[in-house]
Amino acid sequence: MYRLIHLHPHHGIPRIGVDPDGYTSEEAALQACRATPGPYFGVGRFDAGGRLAEVVMDAICEAPGGCPSAAMVVDAHTFRRLCDACAYGLATLTVPELAERLGVAVRPAPVLATSGRHAAPDAGCAAGTRIAREFATHVADPIWRMELCAELARTPPAVNGLIIGVGALSHRDVLDLFPALCALGTQLPVGIRADLRRATVRPLSPGGVAALRLGL
Repeated sequence: MYRLIHLHPHHGIPRIGVDPDGYTSEEAALQACRATPGPYFGVGRFDAGGRLAEVVMDAICEAPGGCPSAAMVVDAHTFRRLCDACAYGLATLTVPELAERLGVAVRPAPVLATSGRHAAPDAGCAAGTRIAREFATHVADPIWRMELCAELARTPPAVNGLIIGVGALSHRDVLDLFPALCALGTQLPVGIRADLRRATVRPLSPGGVAALRLGL
């Protein structure tokens, strides 16, 4: 189980706050972390006993002004994520030093590839990013669902954004939006609906989770 976490200083010591909503995959939780306004530091992975087993630090620098660089260290006083350039001249902690302070393993989140064989095609990547960003707040709109299905028919690789958007929903969101999710499941292009149905043989995979939440 994965949950969003934030760090706040308490007499110079980092304290961990945990969001109550749970996610079934690290990818879904990170997507929610980046899409949800709030001071989230990253994602916590919890074991079967509910204990925090690992902290996944979001890869985006938190310096004022919206720095696009990848975070490498944290501010030693505020525990904000910083890239090397924004951290210049400040007291900082490396990821291993932060892990020692917290008493739990910490690692940086993967950075999305923008080129090379691991990168998604430009059109599919752009459409998928938009779908994932808008999904939670727009899926209840029938017109938006029709436009989504048309987009998926034109750009099948954008289905990755659908999978991320569905997976990023909290359990509470799924309950509230389930009628709309099921309606979307029936409206999907035939090929995408068939692919998602096949994914249900692995119900804990991102595709399997999305398919089950869409009523497939």
